Amino acid sequence: MNSQNPLSDPEAHGGLRHRPAFKVGLALGALALLYVAFEIGRSSAGYSVFAAMHEQDVLHNEIALLKRDNRALQVRVVELQTLNAGHAHAERMVTRTIAQLQAQIARQSEKLAFYRGVVAQGAPPIGLRVGEVLLSPGKRPLHYRVDISLLRTDRPDGEVSGTVSLTADGRGPGGTTLGNQALLGKPTLQYRFRYYQEFKEDLVLPPGFSPAHLTVTVRSGHPNVAPLIQTYPWSAVSVP
Repeated sequence: MNSQNPLSDPEAHGGLRHRPAFKVGLALGALALLYVAFEIGRSSAGYSVFAAMHEQDVLHNEIALLKRDNRALQVRVVELQTLNAGHAHAERMVTRTIAQLQAQIARQSEKLAFYRGVVAQGAPPIGLRVGEVLLSPGKRPLHYRVDISLLRTDRPDGEVSGTVSLTADGRGPGGTTLGNQALLGKPTLQYRFRYYQEFKEDLVLPPGFSPAHLTVTVRSGHPNVAPLIQTYPWSAVSVP
């Protein structure tokens, strides 16, 4: 009986050498299939890589233009300030022009900050994002001042409008959830702006209520747009 040692068989040696490469090939193929499935899923959800890249290019170009305009306006302000120093009779007119240019610079800087925020954060479907939520203690127990800011994430061609509502969940004798009416004494907060808007409202908790989370719900004035819902741990947004 002839028994051949597998270790001395060249074909066996070849199979052993190629088996790791075969496994690596299978793993790479599986990863490729997973990526293709991921891109198909994103495409089905309405996300387009090329559209997102194009939007990023548009925003970067807008930022470059705003920077250039700001530099030109600042140079013009310096020129007018110099002219103002040498011509006392034109002081009133030049001062008014400087104020107008400085206001224009402020508006351009606001746009610049807005577009930088869009590039950094991306755009949710509603076209808005919650910029900041802070809870500071009031002068009496269970009283808070809530500060909320909203920012645009799409191109600000016009004003946007809608409502903001707050919900606090936790534990208390009256239930586990408090809505906007219970917290602020009004059903909703109304927003209408072009670039951003801030809310500063007084919030009151009922006696015995221990809050755990604060939820901010932003609804668009267009009924077919899904709302933006952000939930924050109460301790994370509450400042001393």
